Amino acid sequence: MNEATVERRLAAVLAADVVGYSRLMGADEVGTLRVLRAHLRELIDPTIAARRGRIVKTTGDGLLAEFPSAVEAVACAITIQRGLASRNAGTAEEKQLTYRIGINIGDIIIEGNDIFGDGVNVAARLETLCEPGGLCISRAVRDQVRDKLPVAFDDLGEQVVKNIARPVRAFGLSPDAIAAAPDIPQSAAVAATRRGWAGVVAAFAAVLAIAGAGSAWWLSGAPTTAPRQAESAAPTAAPVAPARASIAVLPFASLSAEGGSDYFADGLSEDLIAALGRFRELSVIAPAAVFAYKGKNPTPVEVGRDLKVRYVLEGSVRRAPDSIRVSVNLTDTSRSQVLWSEKYDAVPKEIFEVQDQITRRISGALAVRVTSLELTRSAAKRSDSMEAYDLVLRGRALSAHLTRADNAEARALFERAIELDPKYAPAYVGVGRVDIHAVTEGWTANPSEALERAEGLARKAIALDDLDPGAHALLGDAALYFGEYDRALDEVKRAIDLNGSDAQSYSILMDALLFRGDLKGAIAAGETLTQFQPDLPDGAAFHLAVGYVLADRGADAVRVLQHALDRNPGYSFANVMLAVAYSAAGSQPEAARQADVVRQRFPHFSAEEFGSLLRDPSQREKLAGALKKAGL
Repeated sequence: MNEATVERRLAAVLAADVVGYSRLMGADEVGTLRVLRAHLRELIDPTIAARRGRIVKTTGDGLLAEFPSAVEAVACAITIQRGLASRNAGTAEEKQLTYRIGINIGDIIIEGNDIFGDGVNVAARLETLCEPGGLCISRAVRDQVRDKLPVAFDDLGEQVVKNIARPVRAFGLSPDAIAAAPDIPQSAAVAATRRGWAGVVAAFAAVLAIAGAGSAWWLSGAPTTAPRQAESAAPTAAPVAPARASIAVLPFASLSAEGGSDYFADGLSEDLIAALGRFRELSVIAPAAVFAYKGKNPTPVEVGRDLKVRYVLEGSVRRAPDSIRVSVNLTDTSRSQVLWSEKYDAVPKEIFEVQDQITRRISGALAVRVTSLELTRSAAKRSDSMEAYDLVLRGRALSAHLTRADNAEARALFERAIELDPKYAPAYVGVGRVDIHAVTEGWTANPSEALERAEGLARKAIALDDLDPGAHALLGDAALYFGEYDRALDEVKRAIDLNGSDAQSYSILMDALLFRGDLKGAIAAGETLTQFQPDLPDGAAFHLAVGYVLADRGADAVRVLQHALDRNPGYSFANVMLAVAYSAAGSQPEAARQADVVRQRFPHFSAEEFGSLLRDPSQREKLAGALKKAGL
């Protein structure tokens, strides 16, 4: 490492590991991993994030985190140990996961996302000195937290530790002392920071409402106009064909005599897309792309050519009060050959089993090797109430319209579904999405409250069904809007792990990587998204273009933005970025003309806060310079 380029800072470092991990894994490997991951996901990770911490890395049974404050680090450790003690209550002692935690404050070296140095090493050594279920801190930490936290540490004296030149003065807090300590409220500064980020979201939404954009520039969302049939050329410089078997599930036709059941057929189509998307071996086109074909009756070969997929699934639903008939056809578009055709007759309460059968049959027809774990994931938890499921499908159809009235109606349907089945995770996700829409569309005077509700609903859904990718994506979305990019990244990666073809998750992934400064990763996520959803939503197209401009790929940005503006000419920030992209591509006359368009059509546009959510100062400066060069 070049000493001249070393980045250093002072930080509080927390090191933790599980006591007797090897013994626990030897006794019950699967059970231990399940409990360990649950502790991380449901207690440790959110507690660290709430205290302004960042998980640097996890190593099997251990983790390393950094905090800007010793007080926050110690308060976080106490909360974690109390939560773990509560979780262990009622569990046989030989199956309990007990942690040791060490905390030090000192100088650290930053390299990428990792940290090094004596500040880290001392924390790791203190952790080995810790009593199981307790906490061990250095003298520097004790001096910082004395009289600031309602706990008293025991002086453990000077300790000689491995690979540290001088003895370390250590202080300990026993499990009994932790249990007796009063609750430590979250820092007011943390709450204020989160409220501030929510205020930024609201402020930008208000500006964009004036400009006619409809949603904040950094937020991914559904297109502001109805999706149309995808064009044959994807809007990226060099689209890469998916390596996995590719399939498009067209919207199922509703053949019900009484009418009004389109939402049910649409919901069945979407659920099949989601179920198939959980198979790592399948690349599944996103709903927004395939629903562009609704009512147009294209041939499977046409769909295969437009969306660049080999397989197309078509279907219909004939629904009566006491029966449901589902018909499906699977076509190999390369040979224009129907591989498989089937009809399913069921009573309404059996629709979930029908969906699972279709999913399994398709995977067999495609000769996809699917592990038992993937099959378990595809059969996501279902509602015990058919009416609750029906209400969630209605709510999804309404919330997709992105109008205030439809979202209010969708909220009522989701909440009714929760009343009928309080354990149905998708209903909580639905309400959370409505809260997110209220913030991004400027429909609430209290964006921080709406975002906190969405965050809480996501956590509730995850607690009910940890395999629901929509719940993890929602939690990642909420974290993104609070400016907690690292946490957003963790959650959306979990969502993608559960459903590797979910377009919304890749859109959130692109945002999180872009705002963290990882241009290469953000562009890769955006280009992967185009494989599933060639006709990108407005927000996703804008974000990909920002990444291209910052990566000196102006011509690619022009291509993406022109495609987006063909669909929605009134998207103000896409107009702004098109001027920037022309300038970055060396087309200054076109940039000047586009800048004139912006000034004429969007006179209230201001470049003052444009790009303020980018974490990297050099990237903010580069974007500001590009705006200036474009005449904005």
